[in-house]
Amino acid sequence: MNLGDLFQAAGSLAGVFALLWRIRDEFGSYLRISLKVSPPEDNNWITILSTLDNKGLQRKNLEWACLLIGPETESPIETTKLILNASGIVREIRYTNDLFSIKNSCPFPGLMFDCRALIPLPFFYSENIAIGDETLTYKSPVNISRFPKHVPISVRLFVFGRGRLHRSTHTCFIVGLSEAKV
Repeated sequence: MNLGDLFQAAGSLAGVFALLWRIRDEFGSYLRISLKVSPPEDNNWITILSTLDNKGLQRKNLEWACLLIGPETESPIETTKLILNASGIVREIRYTNDLFSIKNSCPFPGLMFDCRALIPLPFFYSENIAIGDETLTYKSPVNISRFPKHVPISVRLFVFGRGRLHRSTHTCFIVGLSEAKV
């Protein structure tokens, strides 16, 4: 075998590897998710823009999606437990994966307690049964009149897919004296 044959074999192997990687990526990749908090239009309301983007050709099926809002210093588990306890919902929440167990107990427009909220996003999992090669957005209004001033507030988007681990992303905002800083 000469040097040219060796390079040809290596190139063929690299091509096969690239093809297999692309197939794995097509069926194994998940949705790109993002959040953006908009400044309040008045002193009591902000909006949270949730975005799900499917860059692949394979449709993605969602089981549930929600926003979890609470103090930045609090874990998402602690925030969820406080909201559920205040709402009289009994569930054992040990990990963020356990949030899926409250899907049928969480009414729309959501559960609120103090400066915490759990907001289901049925637009993503009910109105859109499967997400094709598209970008979906949903803007959620949130009343911030009960949120403390000058305290970082965490916003998390959780997405639960059929047969997959959940995905999440995070942003935060701070309510000021006259406007929310985002």
